[in-house]
Amino acid sequence: MTKKTTTTHRLKPQDLVYQLPPDCLKFETTEELGPHEGMIGQDRAMKAVEQGLEITTRGYNIFAVGEQGSGKTSTLKRIIKARAAKEPVAEDICYVYNFDAPETPKPIMVPAGTGRKLARDMERLVKELKKMIPRILLEGASGHIRAGIVAETKTRADDLTAKASRVAQDLGLMLQESENAIHVLPLFRGKPITEAKMEELPDRTRRRLEKKIIEFQERAESFAYARRQLEIDHDERVRQAEIRAIAPIVEERIGQVIEQYRELGNDIVNYLENVMNHCVENYHLFVQEEHDMQEQEGAALAALLERDSGPGNDDPETLYHVNVLIDRSGEEGAPVVVERLPTAAALCGSFEYRETAGGLSTDHTLLRPGALHQANGGYLLLQAQDVLSHDNAWSSLKRALRHKEIIIDEGMGQGERPKLAGALKPGAVALNTKVILIGGHEIYYLLRMEDDNFSRLFKILADFEPSMSGTKTNAAKLARFIGQVCREEDYLPVHRSGVARLLEFAARQVAQKQKLLTRQAVILDLVAEANMFAHKRKSTSIRKSDVESAIEAREHRHGAIRQAVAREIDSGTVLIRSKGGSVGQINGIAVYDVGGFAFGTPVRITARTWVGRSGVVNIDREVHLSGAIHDKGALIMIGYVGGKFAVHEPLAFSASITFEQSYDEIDGDSASSAELYALLSSLSGCPINQGIAVTGSVNQLGELQPIGGVNEKIEGVFDMCAHRGLTGDQGVLIPVPNVKNLILKKEVVEAVRKGTFHIYAVSTIDEGMEVLTGMKAGKRQANGHWQKNSINALVQRRLSEFVAATRDDVRSVLDKNL
Repeated sequence: MTKKTTTTHRLKPQDLVYQLPPDCLKFETTEELGPHEGMIGQDRAMKAVEQGLEITTRGYNIFAVGEQGSGKTSTLKRIIKARAAKEPVAEDICYVYNFDAPETPKPIMVPAGTGRKLARDMERLVKELKKMIPRILLEGASGHIRAGIVAETKTRADDLTAKASRVAQDLGLMLQESENAIHVLPLFRGKPITEAKMEELPDRTRRRLEKKIIEFQERAESFAYARRQLEIDHDERVRQAEIRAIAPIVEERIGQVIEQYRELGNDIVNYLENVMNHCVENYHLFVQEEHDMQEQEGAALAALLERDSGPGNDDPETLYHVNVLIDRSGEEGAPVVVERLPTAAALCGSFEYRETAGGLSTDHTLLRPGALHQANGGYLLLQAQDVLSHDNAWSSLKRALRHKEIIIDEGMGQGERPKLAGALKPGAVALNTKVILIGGHEIYYLLRMEDDNFSRLFKILADFEPSMSGTKTNAAKLARFIGQVCREEDYLPVHRSGVARLLEFAARQVAQKQKLLTRQAVILDLVAEANMFAHKRKSTSIRKSDVESAIEAREHRHGAIRQAVAREIDSGTVLIRSKGGSVGQINGIAVYDVGGFAFGTPVRITARTWVGRSGVVNIDREVHLSGAIHDKGALIMIGYVGGKFAVHEPLAFSASITFEQSYDEIDGDSASSAELYALLSSLSGCPINQGIAVTGSVNQLGELQPIGGVNEKIEGVFDMCAHRGLTGDQGVLIPVPNVKNLILKKEVVEAVRKGTFHIYAVSTIDEGMEVLTGMKAGKRQANGHWQKNSINALVQRRLSEFVAATRDDVRSVLDKNL
């Protein structure tokens, strides 16, 4: 067997690092740079937002998706506030008493600042009427008219009493008036007697008197009816007289208010006209309690004239109060509202309640606004996750957007009180608000699939991408953005070397040499930490060393689990070889992601083959310790072996493959190539260099496909090898498509430069086997056979031996049976 050099697949140090765009950092520190404006690298999202804001048709609300920290919320707020500043101020929203349907308070929209003025005018009006109406009723002609009606009523009442008295006398009875009633007394021998004395009379006499009393009561019904009608007539005549007395002044005073607001439209004029009519019809609401008719007309007449006070317990200051739900006095431009606790009540408004003797009560003055009221005529920004996490919030928001109206529903208030009998149902406010929901892709696609109304209400998708092209322009923009934040947060300016290291960090975060991270919060966190290290050095700027110190400190904070895994390997608890060769054994690489911190570590994969017909058995799959993607990779590996080596004869062998010392579920196909290398090594008998760890997925054609976490995987293997001592034979084998993802630590790059560690990039399984074994893979010749002494030839020969052994075994069984 001849060895073949593997140097052709080795990567050079320059293949492993991030290269800055040329001439992108023409400054000493970011202090020299101008301010940053706009969003960096989000042209698609910005165009979508612009379109969504321009279209005013129903349903063209915006859903902004992207990863946390990408600057979605802050950018949208800035853009929308700039746009809103050029738009007209929205209207005030007021709620007033509904005289036609008291249980349905009426909303009134008025120009900005007018609501407060209207409320003050109504307060002033009520105070004036409280003084004027009692004065009119107590003084001047009104008093004389009332006295005349009272005197006339008294005369008519006396006539009725006299008629009743005569009837009583004819029956031998007598009427006796007390303060509040008229009593009938029987006469015995010309003198009135009490009920107790009647009981002492002889039965015949008592029955005769009782009969007279009953006869009087029957005849007295007509007198009682006439008396009640007299009282009703009296009340109405007094009421009409008082109305005629106060109507002119009420109509004049409220008419003045109407003229002030007539140009604002029918809603407010109709309301004020209803106020005027209600004031006239219910003038008694303005009469002070101390105005008592008993003092003027005597106790008997007061009892005669006692009348229902109607809704007299209602306070005119409450009835005519204008509840300015939204006051836009002093505002400029359209409203922009960010609601951070979007409950149903916080979105659509709520009721407040007051404690009364009968329990809880509410009215139009206790209605409170929601974010939709505050944003009406403007823009509302919400976090989708927050909306979905509160009961009824999502359904309330959808209902409002679908019907373009805001309804304050009882039960939305604090504590979610149960509905009260006779509760209010406030009228709906017309909604004209652009809603911007902000969330992740999972929530967006979940809502789109599960909620039929979602796609009709949020027709604009603004997709904030996690990365952007690493062009010179974008790199310069990111540098200006970093400089602006440093000025705003009072950080030290960032030196050119520090910016270069931050750009490298931004590229490493997306694992793309030609890309940069758009999650601004991640970069700014690193700037804040680097600023601390710069201050400790008493530096005047943040340099490359400060950024690297911040990265190292971050890795140390999150490195406990990584170090625990490394200790298990160093102690021999986890068996990993990093030198020598072994048949059917290879080092794959696993990636652990713990709380957003990922690291790689080698893991042993072994394969055993023998005579049989079981095929390839993946032990992890059989015991349900593998995920679907891993199982797919294992099946693809079988397809590759069958397609390549079972062209002229069937496969007839048994094999087992497993991740050694792995007791948790594994998933992903990044180890499928490593499993295939181990299987081919077992079949060919060629030992695999244990110093080279392997990652990469494979298809049925034997082509290697890119995988994720390649930098973490390489660095995890390097750390183990460096701790044990670099020999020059160690390294990592990766797919060629992953070369563009390589942005490795300086320690790894330096070891590659010195030749003590190597990174190999291959495109096919054959190329990988040559690197791992140092032997030729071999090509199929014209006669159908593989090149002599090649790995593929050895695999084919072993498979043929297995087939022959299986046939011999079958013949032996048949001979015995015959």
